[in-house]
This record gives sequence, structure tokens and C-alpha cells, in this order.
Amino acid sequence: MKRFFDKTNFIPSELDKNATLQNRFLTGLLVLFFLASSFTFFNALYGFVDAIGSIVSASADVAIYDLLRSMPLILSVFMSIWALLLCHASFRKVSEEKWHRSLVKDAICLIVFAGVNTLYVIIGLAAGKYLSIVEGAPSPWFPLDSVLYSLLFIALGVLVLLYEKKWVAKRPCYLPKRGEIVTKARGLYCTFMSFWLLFALYGFAGGLFSIFIYDFAHGYAFYGVMTVLCFLLSPAMLCVWEFYYNNLKEDKKKELLLPLALCGLMVAILFIALDMVALSMSLDAPSNAGFGMFPIAFAASVNIATLLQVFVPLIVAIVALIKGIRLRKK
Repeated sequence: MKRFFDKTNFIPSELDKNATLQNRFLTGLLVLFFLASSFTFFNALYGFVDAIGSIVSASADVAIYDLLRSMPLILSVFMSIWALLLCHASFRKVSEEKWHRSLVKDAICLIVFAGVNTLYVIIGLAAGKYLSIVEGAPSPWFPLDSVLYSLLFIALGVLVLLYEKKWVAKRPCYLPKRGEIVTKARGLYCTFMSFWLLFALYGFAGGLFSIFIYDFAHGYAFYGVMTVLCFLLSPAMLCVWEFYYNNLKEDKKKELLLPLALCGLMVAILFIALDMVALSMSLDAPSNAGFGMFPIAFAASVNIATLLQVFVPLIVAIVALIKGIRLRKK
């Protein structure tokens, strides 16, 4: 176990004071934007499911109205995730040229998304789609909160552009390169990572909310605990990849990827087994105890949401295992 946590294995161990401060600052931003992305994504899914419910009940016009009205919430998801990707790109710093180009591109996209969101609310108010700047649904301050949220991200994008144009020479980025993403199937890799990120965002908010929504009484305690743990497994593995694996030196990545993948595989298999045991003990738990929680209520009869949350980490562990074996052969 000692070799997993040896300080000399990690890039931050060799950073000077300025680089250490920047590394901690970006780490904090990553966590902040992950939380924001998780909660906005989860809330947007609630609105999407409401629209699906309207379609199922033969009220397509109501579904379209609900979707159009909830559009600021959906756009907030794009803003939050784009800010998360911007921060991730800054944290990785693959190369100086790509780093600067990525910052400018992501900052512009962030400003565009936030600007469109703000304009959408203004037009909606002028056209009477929103009766007031504060309607109270789907959130207590909607749509005012979406406007304020958008203005915050516009300010962030402007600050990034100002840094690139005026301040980068005075305050350069001292972070080291963390290595190029080398893969023949780059598009497939990025698609896979994007889906993993969405499941991690979904799982974190679902696991957190289920603590307060799920009925842990009436014989459903074991299944309830496993539901929470299964939802939190995917974001936990993502954190290991982002904050542990990506901080390893290149030679240590080759050395530690295989044992890390094996650990992840064993944990995923254990969680799947325990989830199956818990479900077999309480077959009615998804529909009865968790009906009020979206991830279970959406597919209560088959419990598909929870199953996906444990199978995605399993797939991630298998992919990492294959990569670890290939690196060892090289």
C-alpha cells in the first residue's frame, strides 16, 4: 500500500510555491464546478422526465411548453459542464500552445452559452412566457436564478479571456505538463469519458439526494444503503482518476495502473453482488421505498438506474485493466 501513496510518485511533489498554489486553486475549482454540474444536471433531468410524463399522458403540447419553459435550466447544465471542462483543461496543461488555445475556445463557448441563456429569459419575459422574473418553479427563484447563474459564467469567461490577453505575462501558469492523451481511437475515448462524466454527475447528486428521499425503514435499510453506495461509486472512481491517477508521474502511471484497475474491478464486482443480494431480499424496494426519487421512480419495475450506476464503473475498471496490461507489455 505504501507505494500507492508515496509522495515522490506525484507531480505536485516537485512543484514550487507558485505552482502549488495554482494547483490547489484549480483543484478547488474542479470540485466546485463538479458540484454545480451535478446538481444542475440532476434538476434538469427532473424537468425532462416531467415532459416525458406529459407525452405519455397524451399531452404533447404541455410537454413542449414545459421543455421551453425549463430551457434556462437545461442551458445551465451546459454552462456548468463547460466550466468544468475548461477547468479540467487548465489542470491538465498538455502543452503550452494547446493550453492557451483551449482556454480561449472554452471561455468563448462559456460566454456564448451564458449569453444565450440570459437572452432567452429576457425574450421569454417580454413575450409573456414567464409571468414574472421570479415564478417559484422549478426552483424558488426561477428564472431569476438562471439569469444570475448565467451572469456569473459570463464574468468567468471574460476573466479567462482577460487573463489570456493581458495578465498571462504578469502571472504565467507554472503548472507542469501532465502528458498527452495518446490513443488511436481518440474520438471513442473522448465519447467514453463524456458518458462516464455524465454518470458520475448523475450518481453523485442521486446518491446525495437519496439519503434524504429514500425510505430506509420498513425492511428496506440494506437495499437503501446499497442504493446510495452504488450511486456514489461512479463519482468516487472518477475522483480517483482525476485527482490520483492524473497526478502520477508518467513512469508511475505505467507501474500503478494495473493494480489500480484490479482494485476498481474488485470493488465494482463486490458492489454488483451486494446490490443483487439486496434486491433479492426486497424485490418491491425500488417501487415502494424509492418511488419519490427520480433515479428509481423513472424505472421502478426494473431498477435500471441503480444497475447502470454499478455497471458503468465495472466497464471503466475493465478498460483500465486492458490498458494496464498493454502498458506492462510495452
